[in-house]
Amino acid sequence: MELIKTCRARTGSFLKRRLGFIPARTALGIIAWVSFINIYMVRVNLSVAIIAMVKRNITGGKDAVCLAPPEGGIPASPSSVDNSSSHWVPVDGHPLTTPSSLQQETNNEEGDFLWDETTQGLVLGSFYYGYTISQIIGGRMAEVYGTKLVFGMSILSGGLSALLTPWMANLHFGALIALRAIQGFFQGATWPSMHACISRWIPPIERPRFVAVVYLANTLSPALTLPICGLVIAKYGWATQFYMCGSLSIFWTIIWFSFVYDRPEEHPRISARELHFLQTVLKESGTRASAQKRVPWKEILKSPPFWAINAYELGNSWGVAVVFSLLPTYLSNVHGFSMKSNGFVSAAPFLGRYVGGIVSSAVGAWFISHGKLTVRGTRRLFGTIALCGPALMILGVSFSGCDAQLIVILFCLALLLNGGSTTSGFVNHTDISPNFAGTLLGITNTIGSLIAFIAPVVNGIILNGQQTIEAWQRVFWICVPMYILGLLLFVTFVSGEVQPWNDVDSGTSATSAKGQKTADVRDKSENKVLNLSPTA
Repeated sequence: MELIKTCRARTGSFLKRRLGFIPARTALGIIAWVSFINIYMVRVNLSVAIIAMVKRNITGGKDAVCLAPPEGGIPASPSSVDNSSSHWVPVDGHPLTTPSSLQQETNNEEGDFLWDETTQGLVLGSFYYGYTISQIIGGRMAEVYGTKLVFGMSILSGGLSALLTPWMANLHFGALIALRAIQGFFQGATWPSMHACISRWIPPIERPRFVAVVYLANTLSPALTLPICGLVIAKYGWATQFYMCGSLSIFWTIIWFSFVYDRPEEHPRISARELHFLQTVLKESGTRASAQKRVPWKEILKSPPFWAINAYELGNSWGVAVVFSLLPTYLSNVHGFSMKSNGFVSAAPFLGRYVGGIVSSAVGAWFISHGKLTVRGTRRLFGTIALCGPALMILGVSFSGCDAQLIVILFCLALLLNGGSTTSGFVNHTDISPNFAGTLLGITNTIGSLIAFIAPVVNGIILNGQQTIEAWQRVFWICVPMYILGLLLFVTFVSGEVQPWNDVDSGTSATSAKGQKTADVRDKSENKVLNLSPTA
């Protein structure tokens, strides 16, 4: 134990000498950014691995609907595609022949397990069994005991679960479902606990940018994980990528517990200037130095602005769940993408979402700091972009038939526009109640995770034995009304002001909009020196 303390002290002294010019909240952002990548790496790797794990012939035929055209054929129209007929029609009377290389590639990707679409949907959705019930608990625990402990355990659990996945899958799919549910339980605390952290560490004007850069590492993670895992699976088998991802998460758990602190006052390397700035601006924004002893459940559940955020999450979660869980399967079973190409193509939309999040957060901060829009106006604008944009793009996908290039472009645009979530629904909890941001996000994510659990199961039933364009059209069509309903409720009831129940222990109402504006002005002037850059 003494050796560990000595090593930690010497490391801290070295970092302060060499990297003391980096603001402490920027260092927090860097560590949290990598942590989110780790957490989502062990969460989404199953989405691409399951293609190699499952025998293709259980999913309604060995041949994908939209494989590269055989010699002498053209693609059939979407309405003419079914499970009993060829997906290509002859041209000029020439017989249809499928390239042998493509047949060989498909045959080589046969998996080990005879799981139909319903079973695959249960396996992919099982993460949310546990994820759903731990959200509120995790957010409140982070408010009381600190994000360092709660978030750190989430990273550790993900690593251990990944290492155990191959064994559980070979044991029985029920065992894999149970493991994924346990992983989901521990990782359900990630977002709520980080919301509690940014309320104590990040000034209000910087929060959308922090959310965009750090939280949306959850979309950057698939952009990195899917192609890398695709390559590893193609060369070494599906089990190897689970061992790789799990080991990386275990290593990063050590980094997290060594260098993260719950409050600026606890950080041994923070500068006096940054500490004073954070204490001042966070107090003015309505954040208390100590945890609230009582949660105003009644006031929260009666708050229209809070339910506006939940409505946003309802619509957004359905669409995101479809892309997260089913995009690799869609590209493989319908468009015939190989394991290698599937990983890279599936990653592209997530990279677009990350870029969209950073751009929208920067533009939103400019609108607010220059007085072009109020906080509420900014949330409504980017909420509209983040929900209406993907609805239109996914509607376009449903009518794109076998045009794989167009479909990939539309998916990329859908998630690029959805990046506006960082400046709307994702950050709005800290607008209305910084003291209970973790608890609020816990409730919201409970709703979102219920949707994310239901979506793969419902879609698995729709697709069971029907890997056709028409079946996938139904999957995509469901996304559109979900997006629009969430948008209408959000723009109607959203608020950008701290709510009166934010400070229940003191018996006084929270900071007013005027106080919030004062804090924002202070942020703007200080940020010239103390800045969390998008590259952190």
